[in-house]
Formats: sequence, C-alpha cells, structure tokens
Amino acid sequence: MSYCKTFGKDKVIFVTKEDHSMPSMVELPPPEPQPGIITSTGEINWSCPCLGGMATGPCGIQFRDAFSCFHFSTAETKGSECFQQFRLMQDCFQEYPSVYNKGSANVKENSHIGNLNQTTTTVEETIAGVDKNIA
Repeated sequence: MSYCKTFGKDKVIFVTKEDHSMPSMVELPPPEPQPGIITSTGEINWSCPCLGGMATGPCGIQFRDAFSCFHFSTAETKGSECFQQFRLMQDCFQEYPSVYNKGSANVKENSHIGNLNQTTTTVEETIAGVDKNIA
C-alpha cells in the first residue's frame, strides 16, 4: 500500500512493488501544437527553433530586418525591395566569420547558416537579374 509524507515544500510518495506492477492510470492531455516560423496571426515567430538562433546572434537585428522585409514583401519579384537589408545582413555575417562561416568544416553544425547564405545569394542574383531587365 502506498502512502505520502510531506517534508516542508516537498511531498514524497512511497509505493510498493505491487503498485508498480499495475499499468498507470494517468492520462496526459494532448500536446499543444508547436507554432512554426509563422504564427496563426501571420507574424514571424522569432523564437522558432527552425531559425537556429539566427534571430538572436550577433547579426540578429540585420537578420530580422532582412527576413521581415522578405516575408512581408508585396513586390512582383518577392523580396526585390529588400536588397539593402540583405546586403547589411551579409556584411554583418562577414564581420563574424567564426559564427557565420559558410566554408566551415562543421557544415552539418552550420547547415542553417549555409542555407541562409545560399538564400541570400539567390535573392541577390534575382534582384540583379531584375535590375538588368529594367536597364
């Protein structure tokens, strides 16, 4: 037979071997859905683990500015008006090569950074292509 003792703020439950041999009767509530990168209100979830800490690193402000600009872009070529924000972000990345090194031997550890650099380059190439077509 199990019993409880209270020691100050702690409660200790003593159970017998027979108590442990029976299946648990505890029912847990279903887990709450984890928000992704975009919340149900359409805002950016900066604490999403999918960002890999990019929003809070040494270039977090530049990253958030560039990402926000791209996310909320309404331009015909999405993000084409965000060139300056991506340029500032890339300049900041170059100031911190130990954190944002795309040529790192630890490619798996920094894969989110490599993908971001690739995305930045793709956006810049797209914007450059738009500029050439306009000229």
